[in-house]
Amino acid sequence: MSRPQVVFIISLLQDLNTVRPIAYLAARETEADVRFLVSWKFGGRDSAGQWRKEINAIALELSATVEICHTVADAYVALQGHRGVLIAGADSDIPRAHEDIQEIFGVAPRGFLRVTLQHGLECVGFRQNREHIMAHGRNVTFGGDVVCSWMPLPELSALIASQRAKLWVTGPQMLLSQRQVTDYHPPIEGGMVCENLHSVRLNASGAHGESFLETFSEYCRVLGSVGEKVTLRPHPGGQYTVKKNLNLMPNVVLNNIPIYKVNIRSYEYCISAPSTVLVDMVLADVPVGVWRDQTGIMDARIYDGLTPISALADWMAFLRDVRLRREALLKRQQTFLDDIGILRNPVEVYQRFARLLVSATSGCDPEPLSISTLPPPAPPRRLLFFANFNGQTLRLSFVKPLRKLERDGEMKLFYAYEQTLRDNLSGQEPTSNQIVDWVTEAFDEALPDVVVACRYSGVGAEEIAKLASVRDIPLIYYADDDILNTPYEPGEQTYASHMYPSRIDAVRHLMSHSDLVYCSTRPLRNRFREYGFRQPMRTGSIYRSGEVLVPAEERSVTRIGYVGFDHSHDFAIAVPSVVRMLEENPTLEFELFGSISMPQELSIFGSRVRSIQPAHDYEDSMAALAARRWDIGIAPLVDMPFNVIRANTKWVEYTSVGAAVIATAGTIYDGCGSDGCALFAFNDDWYNALNHLAMHPKTRYEQVVRAQQRLRREFSIDMLRSQLLSMFQSAAGIATYRQSPVVVPKQEGL
Repeated sequence: MSRPQVVFIISLLQDLNTVRPIAYLAARETEADVRFLVSWKFGGRDSAGQWRKEINAIALELSATVEICHTVADAYVALQGHRGVLIAGADSDIPRAHEDIQEIFGVAPRGFLRVTLQHGLECVGFRQNREHIMAHGRNVTFGGDVVCSWMPLPELSALIASQRAKLWVTGPQMLLSQRQVTDYHPPIEGGMVCENLHSVRLNASGAHGESFLETFSEYCRVLGSVGEKVTLRPHPGGQYTVKKNLNLMPNVVLNNIPIYKVNIRSYEYCISAPSTVLVDMVLADVPVGVWRDQTGIMDARIYDGLTPISALADWMAFLRDVRLRREALLKRQQTFLDDIGILRNPVEVYQRFARLLVSATSGCDPEPLSISTLPPPAPPRRLLFFANFNGQTLRLSFVKPLRKLERDGEMKLFYAYEQTLRDNLSGQEPTSNQIVDWVTEAFDEALPDVVVACRYSGVGAEEIAKLASVRDIPLIYYADDDILNTPYEPGEQTYASHMYPSRIDAVRHLMSHSDLVYCSTRPLRNRFREYGFRQPMRTGSIYRSGEVLVPAEERSVTRIGYVGFDHSHDFAIAVPSVVRMLEENPTLEFELFGSISMPQELSIFGSRVRSIQPAHDYEDSMAALAARRWDIGIAPLVDMPFNVIRANTKWVEYTSVGAAVIATAGTIYDGCGSDGCALFAFNDDWYNALNHLAMHPKTRYEQVVRAQQRLRREFSIDMLRSQLLSMFQSAAGIATYRQSPVVVPKQEGL
């Protein structure tokens, strides 16, 4: 049997930058032969032959082969009779852009795993800006069996549903060749300005490139007057300033060599229009300025958090800050990396790519590799949870998804409840010594690998954070709503329990001293950022897992319901429409499942409206809800700041019990309810939405079918468990990274 192969497709000039670190990893970690398959489009792009020389030099170092494909038939012949991994540095179904990649993927034998790499922060199909959407639309797909991303699913705003099963989060491949530095040395090269004037971003919504060049020339003129030089780096693929043969100022030094040959840490700063080179610089601890058009038309939202500059005065102010406030700029840039969610522990990135390549090149005759067959990250063995009490959030967000691991003996969970401490003291306020003893005993009993403070706002916050730090144990704070700013609307008791000053202080201390703040939704994470928290924060794609308890059934609509506990103000906006539906449909019933009171307007319907009290146990409550056989479940939300950060729990619960969901448009339900998995009420027009589903039973049934398919695919307990393991691993990586510098495994040729 022939040896497995790792084959890299080279089409765009920048593809070599993208795949080069993985090629060295493949040569080091696998027994596979390394090959470079050069597309028929590459030659026309590499008119000077510079990149062909680079390919040959790398191939020589790796004992790899280089094959030129003049047609797709050549690629077909080159791949026949072989197996392994076929990796594309750029791939999508956008017409003309990557059609050669798609054709090569199409003729690859079934023994090859086809892999698509995210090659930029805003790759089409991964994270698109507005200009990308204008040029290419929203429904971008990939030819790869596996799609390697830099960040988890919640951060991939453009990854459509059909492509999500392919996702394998690796982190950015440029970290595979990044050297660790512990001391800062003054740069010797001055500043670097990068241009990507060929980009769709700078042209789709206006001729922004002209403004950039004008300001750049003015900036060079000012620096030239004091004897300073400026390095200009053209985009490796676009080469706008080179191809246009632009007249540059005398103090401009052109740097057009491959980025992996550039000592980017030797530059004092970098200025660029929105481009992934900014991420390269941020990862290398180089201060960056993001150029934006002065009119604000160009979409650069993903770079929010980095220093924005437009006019010449902004460029000069940025240069002043670089020289006076460098450490402050770098600290802000680390927060930016936290916010965009890039996996950036170099050792973890190395291991993830290595697992993918080793898995795909091992065995006798491997089938194309499914993401689900890749080995999951090793879970912690012992976890300690601090919580105010044994509440629903703890049980559903952690205990339930981890139950299988605990049952199988792979994990042991320990709990420390403030309520238990107070009960043991007969309601007396614990003393400082008693609090210290309680926290210490919890740590000593559990000997945890990870500590999780689940919505914790009780006593001992400082002791928990201190002991976790002293014992080098990763600390995670978990929040599923804005417990620092609870509104009064949900009820006086809820408001008072959260907004007591000592509880606010406890939450703030734990969040500020955690290795990772795990947020239920991205808007909640953004809210905490607005409050000034700068700890690493992560969000998952799932808040509440679900399973189909009542399969979709085509039947007449006879029962509508609402689940509500302390948010009667939300339900109130739909009440008038529910009343009208009951008036017009004598056989229709309405049920309120939860603790809020039945509105007076509905009491006139007598036995046709009912209040159902849930069981204490959540699973028993869901079984009781399933028994009600609802046809439609409503999810209204008032337009208020607290609701912006809410989770999509009602959609999960209603879908689980076979009810079609109607939800307020423009809320957290937009994502899970997309593609016909929910019906949206616009401008509080609940009546027309309710009436539409009531009058069209088949439409209601088909909506539930789609929703339950999504529930199984995207909201399973297995996915929530994997998400938790990823959070635990992220926290451990962050803690380790902060305790001591991480050194990337040395690779030949880097």
